[in-house]
Amino acid sequence: KESIDSIEEWIENGEQSVAFRVASWRDQRAAQGDLKIAMESDSNFMAFISNKAIANRKKFAKQLRDAASVTDFDNLQFLQAIHSILSQMHSPCLRLELLQYILGLDNRYSVEHVKRSVELAATCLTISESEVFNENENSEANVKPLTS
Repeated sequence: KESIDSIEEWIENGEQSVAFRVASWRDQRAAQGDLKIAMESDSNFMAFISNKAIANRKKFAKQLRDAASVTDFDNLQFLQAIHSILSQMHSPCLRLELLQYILGLDNRYSVEHVKRSVELAATCLTISESEVFNENENSEANVKPLTS
């Protein structure tokens, strides 16, 4: 919820002010240089001047809101939604930072690293679910019907 609120706040401010978008771009560039944040590429200045950054972030906010509203954060459906979001990203900055935060990853994780982490988590959940189902089937097979 916090992540969705923060990106929607950025969108609102960005729609109202080109100066806000330029300052945001400058801050992102500084963070990329100072903190060695893992980004696919440097922030594109023109994306911030035009409405591309706003459009990308609006789409991301909607996808994230949709993913959060239909699922818990600890199941396969949520991970599939996050993986789909990651697959559509080209040069995210704030969006990647928010996904890193949501997933509890630090800023060294690139889009590909986050995607692989999500895939690993999904694999672990799938294995865990199959073990639970196999245990239930095995215990049911060992239960003998009551005879009178």
